[in-house]
Amino acid sequence: MLTYAVLAIASLGGCATRAEIACVGDPEALGYREGSLGQRRCGNDLSSEGRIAYERGWGEGVVRFCSEDNGYQQGCQGAPISNVCPNDRASAYLDGYQSGYAIYLMQLEVDAMERSIDEKSNVLEDIWSELDIVSENLEEHDASAFQRDRWVEQARALTKRQDELTAEIDELEADVSARKAELAQRRQAIAIND
Repeated sequence: MLTYAVLAIASLGGCATRAEIACVGDPEALGYREGSLGQRRCGNDLSSEGRIAYERGWGEGVVRFCSEDNGYQQGCQGAPISNVCPNDRASAYLDGYQSGYAIYLMQLEVDAMERSIDEKSNVLEDIWSELDIVSENLEEHDASAFQRDRWVEQARALTKRQDELTAEIDELEADVSARKAELAQRRQAIAIND
């Protein structure tokens, strides 16, 4: 067995980051590193002897890449699905990838909902500022009845929009909480199965 530095994989349920490597060093070690990353970029730049060593290392590295755990990591990152896995290893990689990709999509959904909450909260703060201004305007003693009616109408419209946004934010926060709980359960189920 070749002895090489092994790339760290995140702990159970986490997602690692994908690294790029430079096309330098011992051809067999280079092949192993590329195979373990699911890449094949450097082999063509080598001599025929170097290419043989590269392929030997790549064959061992791709076995590591084509594991269910690594498929899960790739899916968690939303990385493109790889087609480098040999037929006898492809199904394990794909099973892991599909589990990880489902988590990736759920996380994207949670992130989008949280951004929406932030945006709506910012609008809500603007409404509060506008209501403060309207309230100050209503305290003016020399305003005309017509102007006062306009401010009262503006206050009603702002209050109505405030209530709508508050309800939307409450609903989104409940949805985020439910999705996060579901994500935690999925990650836990994957960790238990490992």
